[in-house]
Amino acid sequence: MAEQPQVLVVEDDREFAELVALWLARHGLAPVVVHEGDMALRRIRDREPDLVLLDLNLPGLEGWRLVEEVRAATDVPIIAVTARGHETDRVRGLLAGADDYVTKPVSFPELLARVQVALRRARSGRRSATEPSGLLVHGDLRLDLTNHALTVEGVEVHLTPTEFRLLRRLVERGGALVPHLELLRFGWGAAYGPDDVGLLRATIRNLRAKLAQAAPGRRFIATRYGVGYRLVDD
Repeated sequence: MAEQPQVLVVEDDREFAELVALWLARHGLAPVVVHEGDMALRRIRDREPDLVLLDLNLPGLEGWRLVEEVRAATDVPIIAVTARGHETDRVRGLLAGADDYVTKPVSFPELLARVQVALRRARSGRRSATEPSGLLVHGDLRLDLTNHALTVEGVEVHLTPTEFRLLRRLVERGGALVPHLELLRFGWGAAYGPDDVGLLRATIRNLRAKLAQAAPGRRFIATRYGVGYRLVDD
């Protein structure tokens, strides 16, 4: 029998954490609950889980900082679960390195769907990383699919797994317009649709910022408002 995927639940609300853990266990996952950021970081370093569900309001090591610390060491999927629903909070969480963002009050079926999608994506990424997949090039953008690495004008740029998937799809389209829905499905999975366009916008914003830092003054991604995105040669 295959080992159950382990989900680390980092949540200071003990009652809510228990409910999340019960729901995950009922659906074939192995939850581990911690209530403080420092404890979560130690737990991840001792034994990396398959996924992290993270409340951003934590005692000790704050959630934002915890995401940065974890992302500096591993590409484990991180889903932020928090009452902070403003777009600036979503952008900050995604910029720190979270892969997804769910606001409270939480729909447990939706949360489970997002967890399952993230786990499938992580497994698929590990499989593809073991197979030589070649190089994708668009102008000065070079995507190494084997090592999941990006260079821009020869400068290495660190992307989250989700950012890498989105940029890969844009490069594969070679400058053609890629609709929002296609990017959502490719970046996060079939469970994501029009209601999640804000998540896509925030992630594209972060991706643009990283590209601009590597090549100041250049614009790589153009927006067709209400429709999608495409790569441009500036």
